[in-house]
Amino acid sequence: MVVRNGSEGSFNVFYKGLLISSFPLTKKKTVERYINQGEAMIRGCKHIPINQQIKIYKTMIELVYDRKVNNQPVWREDHVSLLNCIMALIRLRVMENDEQNGYFAIGKKKCKNKYLDNNK
Repeated sequence: MVVRNGSEGSFNVFYKGLLISSFPLTKKKTVERYINQGEAMIRGCKHIPINQQIKIYKTMIELVYDRKVNNQPVWREDHVSLLNCIMALIRLRVMENDEQNGYFAIGKKKCKNKYLDNNK
């Protein structure tokens, strides 16, 4: 799995302890924006009963997880759907953001390497 870094870092999504998706963090693509996608998904599906939504979210997550475990391709749209489903389940408090499931944001570390510094 390649971690996708942006200018501000990366937003990584885990399920059952496995890193499934990674999204870049930038000035426009912030942690709050990714987290709010779950809320937007819930509101967009308000005509569907909440129990049915939860089943759909869990099914989508399991499908992507199975593809990842079996080394099958996972399309970009599936990564976005997985992110939305996990954020929705966290928002509904069906899933907890812990070390096994949820997300982890990593900021970009700015470091100097004295061997690569051309000013010396």
